Amino acid sequence: MVGMQPSATSKRTIMVAFIAVLVWTVAAEATAGDLTGQVTILDKSGRKPLKSSAQAIVYLEGPVKTHAGTVTLDQRSKEFIPRLLPVIIGQKVRFTNSDVFQHNVFSPHAQESFDLGRYGTGEAREIEFKEIGPHPIYCDIHQKMVADIFVVPNRYFALTDDKGRFRIADVPPGTYQLRGWHILGGKTAQKVEVARETVSIALSMQSTKLLREMEEHKNKEGRSYPPEFEFSDY
Repeated sequence: MVGMQPSATSKRTIMVAFIAVLVWTVAAEATAGDLTGQVTILDKSGRKPLKSSAQAIVYLEGPVKTHAGTVTLDQRSKEFIPRLLPVIIGQKVRFTNSDVFQHNVFSPHAQESFDLGRYGTGEAREIEFKEIGPHPIYCDIHQKMVADIFVVPNRYFALTDDKGRFRIADVPPGTYQLRGWHILGGKTAQKVEVARETVSIALSMQSTKLLREMEEHKNKEGRSYPPEFEFSDY
């Protein structure tokens, strides 16, 4: 009947259910462990480590858990910032332009290619990515502007620091496939067992391309870039 108040029994049932969920959540957090490690990035020959092992992402495969919200990839001083942007599937990416001239963001990704067109200072465009993995990001005006968006299936991921160190916190106990990827094309995969204590592992990835090769990409029409003149920025 409209206007009826919940009975005492209903209130007790709701309270018991709430307490059960709370206890389960606290127990899950109490038994979660951390996964730490260090990644070594090797050059294209596979014989020499790079000076920096930053710009790599490691993540756990598992159930896809979408995440709402928006993250930002800025354009500033003819650079994408950050160079590598992790995105949880379901999140939107906002491409802001903080430069004094126009940019034209595009991606030649096989399944999710896009072209945002030219837009100027203070403007932004948004897009949602649905394909897990790396998405190359370029500017159709400035060839040396290169970035990568890496879409992950859930929140269990981390970026490496300059020495290749990483930490993925509060991972539920279990067996996982840990995957890694670096902006120079290196990748790796390894099974890991996560328990209540911290688990540490060592990984290595061999580059498949050089930095200059990344900057030799084609424009959005699949053609070589024309010489870049300052007046073409406007």
